[in-house]
Amino acid sequence: MTMCDAALRRGAAVVLVALTGCARPSFPPVPPASPFAGGTLSQYDASLRHYLVSRDSAAVAAALRAGPKDSLLRTMQRGLVLRRFGEHERSNVALQEADRLARERYTKSISQNLAAFLVSDNSLDFYPSALEWSMVHFYGMLNYLELGHPESALVEARRANRLVQRYANDNPGRTYTIDAAVQYVAGMLQWSAGELNDAVVSLRQSLAAYERYDDAFGVPPPQPVAEDLVRFAGQLGLHDVATEVRQSYLDSPDDQYQSPDDQYQAPPGEDTGELLLLVEQGFVAHRAEQKLYIPILAAEKDSILHGDAESAIATAVLVLARTVVIMNELTRSGREFPRHEDGVIIATAGSAVGLELITLAWPKYELETFVPRDVRVAVDGGRACVPDLLQDLSAVAVRDFEERKTTVMLRMVARGLLKEAGITVAEAKGQEVAGDVGGFLARVASRAFATATERADTRTWSTLPGALSTVRSTLPAGPHVLEVSYVGLNGTERTETINVDVVPGRLAIASVHLVGSEPGDTQRLARARRGVVYVVPEQPARPGRMR
Repeated sequence: MTMCDAALRRGAAVVLVALTGCARPSFPPVPPASPFAGGTLSQYDASLRHYLVSRDSAAVAAALRAGPKDSLLRTMQRGLVLRRFGEHERSNVALQEADRLARERYTKSISQNLAAFLVSDNSLDFYPSALEWSMVHFYGMLNYLELGHPESALVEARRANRLVQRYANDNPGRTYTIDAAVQYVAGMLQWSAGELNDAVVSLRQSLAAYERYDDAFGVPPPQPVAEDLVRFAGQLGLHDVATEVRQSYLDSPDDQYQSPDDQYQAPPGEDTGELLLLVEQGFVAHRAEQKLYIPILAAEKDSILHGDAESAIATAVLVLARTVVIMNELTRSGREFPRHEDGVIIATAGSAVGLELITLAWPKYELETFVPRDVRVAVDGGRACVPDLLQDLSAVAVRDFEERKTTVMLRMVARGLLKEAGITVAEAKGQEVAGDVGGFLARVASRAFATATERADTRTWSTLPGALSTVRSTLPAGPHVLEVSYVGLNGTERTETINVDVVPGRLAIASVHLVGSEPGDTQRLARARRGVVYVVPEQPARPGRMR
């Protein structure tokens, strides 16, 4: 049995993938006129996004199978792609498999980490960020709702919350410690299931998380979260909580919430229900590689390679400090970092003239998220409203990476120093065989190899949306038509129509994915990068800790 056949039997390879058989295809070409062509997107991401938007299932399947070989990343991508094509049950099969693989990788192997030090971070198995892993459960929750299993949806919401809490415990000081959007949706599901106390707790946690979101990501507390918390707290008789939230977040006079219980009652449940529309916008910011070349002096090399442990560590710290200074200066000045191909030439030429440069590579987030403009939502032909922003996934991803960057830099510098040792050994061997000329050629060749193998890990769950917004309404029970209008790709005005059925006293959730031509909110992304303090950790991350 081939690997493809085995994957099909496990359910990880699904209908879209089966369309192209088991042979590994090349990337479907992206038309030059496509908005996804010509930017910083990889060939894989450009192809996947282009054909996903055009809903060409065969081309999407080919792009998926020609993409990264890592089984976890491929399964995550496949899970969301299947959801986009309405295959909710098969999507959940893939997402559950992704969760299983992620849990298996929770404890990293020593051999994998050693390989990363010697070659590059790409030699490691892909490990999802806390945000990406949380979104595995988020989409599982939405799929279960589409399939009519609200209890299973609540289980997925709880898993997402426990996951992010564990991440916060393992990484004190991180900003992303509660997923405010997931907490809000979970609270609404709890309300719908009659778990009013749990709903109030979830919404209070969501609102507290948005306080941090506002400062770190530029995402203020959404009005629907505060409104629903006021309503639920009132139904429980928690009038002090309701009044505090109303005054703090909804700008209402004091006297509006000093009266009896009926002030907080929801509309009669016999003939109304709640609608929560989730608007997924564009694609999350993606990673592109940038290179950095750090000069190393002959005395420093000698200290690291031949000195005692204390002097070697002190010299390595100097190299790391030099790295931070150069990185910060290039970032402040707005100058571009060299591309990979240019870097190989730079390092090889420098070695030929006696200038030794350590080659470092790490990812940088690029904001080409393809969000739509002027999104409006109308219910049953009524007045259109603007969705409230729930989550800027690009800002969260960037902030979380910036807070982990020091660890990435430590690995880069350590790897660079190890490669320097290899270059020195190669030069010595070359001299033994062919004298000074042999040593020179060996040094140049080994440095070119070291530079060529230094690649940044740019792997991410690139089909995630760039932002998540919502519209929440109390509606009469029965069928309703939602019209979502927006300016999409190439400046075209579009309207998506969604049919929903509202059940009395229950929550109906609908979702839509919109793509446009806007790059994203650059100010919010800049705000997410602001204020991060790079601190060298006292000890590396232990196995069994989320990173």
